[in-house]
This record gives sequence, structure tokens and C-alpha cells, in this order.
Amino acid sequence: MEALVREMQDQEHGVPVRQQKMFLTSIPYAFMGYDLIEWLMDHLQIEESEALNIANQLCLHGYFFPVSDSKSLTVKDDSSLYRFQTPYYWPWQHKAPDNVEYAIYLAKRSLRNKQRHALEDYEAEAFASLHKNLKGKWDFIAMQAEEQVRLAKERKKGDKIVGDSQERAYWRVHRPPPGQFTPLEPCPIPSRDRQGQKPSKKKTVDDIQREVEFLSKTLSGTRMKMSQACESLVCYSETFSEYDFFLQPPLPSNPWVTDDITFWQLNSTFVDIPTEKRVKRWAISIEELVSDPTGLQEFTIFLEKEYSHENIRFWTAVNRLRRTAHSQVARTVNEIFEEFLKPGAPCEINIDGKTMESVLRGLKNPSRFTFDSASEHIYMLLLKKDCYPRFIRSDHYKRLIDSGIQPSHKKRFFNFGAVSGAKKKMTAALSNQPNLGDVIKNTTTGSTACGTCTVTTAPSGNLARRRGSERSLTGSALELAVIADNKTASSKVPHSHSQNNLCELPYR
Repeated sequence: MEALVREMQDQEHGVPVRQQKMFLTSIPYAFMGYDLIEWLMDHLQIEESEALNIANQLCLHGYFFPVSDSKSLTVKDDSSLYRFQTPYYWPWQHKAPDNVEYAIYLAKRSLRNKQRHALEDYEAEAFASLHKNLKGKWDFIAMQAEEQVRLAKERKKGDKIVGDSQERAYWRVHRPPPGQFTPLEPCPIPSRDRQGQKPSKKKTVDDIQREVEFLSKTLSGTRMKMSQACESLVCYSETFSEYDFFLQPPLPSNPWVTDDITFWQLNSTFVDIPTEKRVKRWAISIEELVSDPTGLQEFTIFLEKEYSHENIRFWTAVNRLRRTAHSQVARTVNEIFEEFLKPGAPCEINIDGKTMESVLRGLKNPSRFTFDSASEHIYMLLLKKDCYPRFIRSDHYKRLIDSGIQPSHKKRFFNFGAVSGAKKKMTAALSNQPNLGDVIKNTTTGSTACGTCTVTTAPSGNLARRRGSERSLTGSALELAVIADNKTASSKVPHSHSQNNLCELPYR
């Protein structure tokens, strides 16, 4: 913005600036609004509306000001007169004014002609507030205002108009009326870079030492390139994509969809024979192994065979300590120390002297985190780097993979969701019904037995009541066949339970 304004002030190629007439008064070094708009259009190769917008933005920032209109900082595309603001008062060349300067400006206007220089309502309120808050400096403020008023009387009329317009435009930018937008509004969050903010307090030796420690830790911290981070993320996704049920369907089926709980049974917390996929996941990292209760159990069994199970038992006991009730913490800490760390303990673990010293210091004030340093030492040096690789290479792990369950998709001949379930129920119901041919064949003998169901052919009314349903609206084919062959039956064919004979149905 400042570079553009400097180009405008160029004597040869800038905006035409000359002495202008306003009524009977000469205004030196002024330019008209349409000259400014025309220069922006030609210099920036833009349309008239864009040029007018840029001119208004520059005026709002205080780079030039209107000579006659003192209440609005807008540029009009007409013969209105404007002047460039002195570079000293540009927003980023000059510090933000303080309250003393504003008080001098308001006091000076209160001493001048009330009709032309009267204070507006918000300015009068600000003047009263400054008078109350700056009582100690008010004599100096009043003296400065009187001296500036006296000097202004000796100036020419044109210079007076320009000076008044320049001063009003400057305070319109830095002290706008309430509710009026200003691009120089201070940031609501304090910032060191913001102009006009008070300088930060002087740093002490402790502050500098803390800053040096922070920067030294930053230098020693590990950093990773964006490409490496993306590669590690892709590698992680590829590793665990096989175990993501959003990408791979659960086997044998999704229990939330099929109502088959086999998946939950195969992958419960503790199982005798884990699935092959579950066992293979343990080989990804030791974190995957110890986070699975069945994997931790198998890992402990393997270490017991190699007579080194005290490490995993100690690590498990420390994890259990973190979830112990507060009233039991001291007792549990003492038990862990007696079993694993005390010289001559039944399951003594091997830790270095520095770690043992930190444990002994923690025993003075037992807490859930007394053995954290020892647990981390055992986990990183012994379990992760020694025991875990031997477990993955062992015959015990290979037997677990070979004997692992491999669930497969259940075969479904009619995959129609709820409809297939209804068909299965219907097939099961029909399988319990007698064969129609056998029923017709045995009507002369008086009865037909099929499984646990016995159909009597004698009274057709009893058959109709037995086979019928209150919800059926059509006759049963089996009923009609039996009645047609039965010579002793009534000649009247029992209808389905229509509206005519519903009243004859016995109450069930």
C-alpha cells in the first residue's frame, strides 16, 4: 500500500497535484477525486469500481484525506478535493497515539469556535473521561492546547482548512466513532508485533535461563520430514489393513448382522485355541502381544518353560498396581518389593544400580508409580529386546500358528436377509407336516400318522378347526383334498373363515 501511494506522489507520473480553488480559498497541493480514480484505472489496468474500492481502502488507512468532508473517510469520483497525508503519520511509519495527544486535540477543539469545531457526543464523553483520568497532567494538556490555538490564528485560511482536515482525518483513523469500522482496530489478543502495544517487561536471569533450557531441548529433540511421516503412516495402514473390519469382513460372519455369535466366541478375551489371524498379529510388535490377554498368557507360559517368567510377572504386577485402590497401594508396593526386588527375593529381577536407587527413593512415599522406572527398564531391555524375539522364533509360537483356527464364510444359498430367514422357518414348518399323498391314501383307514402329528379324517369340522387359522383368508389345499376323498364327510365344503362364518369359530 505504501509503495502504491509513493507512486501516486511521483512528480512526473503520479496523480496530478496542484493548487485548487475551494470557493474563494486556495488549497495548495490538492488533487481531485476523479483524477485519482483515473490514475488507478490507467496504472493498474482495472475497472472503475475496483479503482474506487482501492481508493477507499487507502483513505480508510489514512494515506490521504478529504479536505472539505471531515466526518467520513470516503473517496468520491467527482471534483472533491483530497490531500496526501504526511508520511510521518502513515499507520506503519508512526506509532499509535496515546491518550495525552488525544486529550490535547479535544481540548484544542473545545477552545475554538463552537459552531465549526464543536465536539461530537462520543468525543465529549471521551474528553470528560480523559479529564478525570489525567488530572495530574491536565495543566500541561491545557497549556499545550492554548499554545496550538494561538499559533493556528496566525496561519492563512487555506492552511487552517488543510490543518483542521488533516488532524480530524488522523483521529478518525485512530479514534473512530463507536460502531464504525476501522482497519487499524487493535487485535483482541495482545501481541508483541502489534504497533502501539506496551513493551514487554524486562527479562530476568531466570527467564533467560528457562528460555536457554527450552531451546537446548528443542535442538536435541527428534524431527521427522513430512515425506517420512507419510511413509510411516502408509506402512502402518498396510500392516493393520488385514485386521481392520471396515476393510476386511469379519470371519465367519458379522454377529451384529447375522445374529451368529461365533465371531465373539472365537475372539473372546481368553480362548483355548486362538485363531490364526490373532496369532499372526502378535508378531507385529510386543505391544500387540501384551495388549491381548490370550497373547500375554501364551507369552508367560513360554517364559515359564525357559525359567525367565519373573520379568513378565513383575511387569504385570506393576501394571496391576496402577489400577489398585488407593487404600491398598502401600501394601501392594511392599508385596511387589518383597517378591521381586528385595535381595534374596523368590523371583528377584535383574536391574541396574541407578534404577534400584530410584525405586528405594520411591519406597519412602509409596505410590502407584514407585516402580515405573524399574518396569520400563525390564520392558525395554529384557522383554522387548530379548524375550519377545525368542518367543516369535520359538517352536511354541509356530505350534500356535499351525493349530490356529481358520474361520471361513458361512455358506448361504438364499442371501435375502430377513426373507431367507422366513423361508427357513417355513421349510421347517412344512417338514413337520404330513405328506399330502399319504393323507389321501390313508383316508380309508381313518387316520394317518407322520412323525408326531396325527391327522384324523373323520369329522371335517374338527380338521377345519385344527388346521385353520384366524388370520387365513383362503382354504387349505390339504383340507380340500381330504374332504373330497372322504365319503363320510359332510357334502358341505368348509370354507375358509370368511366374514360369513367367523361367528361359528369356537373361542380359543
